Amino acid sequence: MKCILCKTCDAFHAILNKKLFAWLYAQTNSVAIMEREADPASIYQAHDLLETDPAESFRQYLALAERGSVWSMATVGQMFENGNGTARDLAQAEKWYLCAYEAGSDYGLIWLGHLYQESRRYEKAQEVFRTGVARGFVPAMLRLASSYWNSPDWPQGRDEALALLERGSAAGDLSARRYLAVGMTRGWFGLRHIPDGVRLLFSAAEEMANLVKEETATAQSDRKTRPGFFSRLAAKLWLLDATRHPAS
Repeated sequence: MKCILCKTCDAFHAILNKKLFAWLYAQTNSVAIMEREADPASIYQAHDLLETDPAESFRQYLALAERGSVWSMATVGQMFENGNGTARDLAQAEKWYLCAYEAGSDYGLIWLGHLYQESRRYEKAQEVFRTGVARGFVPAMLRLASSYWNSPDWPQGRDEALALLERGSAAGDLSARRYLAVGMTRGWFGLRHIPDGVRLLFSAAEEMANLVKEETATAQSDRKTRPGFFSRLAAKLWLLDATRHPAS
């Protein structure tokens, strides 16, 4: 049986992940991509089958992707990468992510870059994420920074990574703010940044706790109160845990 603190942390993570995903979705061009689709009804039909019949869902998405559906290209890539509805095939995942990316899909960009990074093709990952940064796509800033600190290029890319995280944080990316605080606190950007990192760590924890408080509030009066003790503690534990484990 989990203790109350474990349950609080789990609930905190679930709510925060939901908020972060919603923020990411809002940054992407997913709505514009769907609006350009020739047959959105077929995409919705394939989506509805994901839980009940993933193999049929994959078959329908693949047919749509082969007919030029950009939304389906990215989805087929993810299904190949995860082995959902089909055998896992990273070469096919790369092929369809690349198609989606070249067709202008933001999720295609993110997932293609991640695939390159996971396979240690850091230069390719950086090339993909850099195209997003060049056009002001905020989620690409954290991901380009991440591609540096996971690669042998870290000493040369450290200053750029710091600037990218600062830009992403200033633009509202809480994940970038978290890793900026973590990186500063761990001394990744030099010892002189550690005090600023500690201050940012607790500031970010307070901000994240406020987000969770807003999500769970049931009355206007509750939303005006400071985050509860357990929400603040869970946020700080989440951030402090990140200082013990390098970002991936």
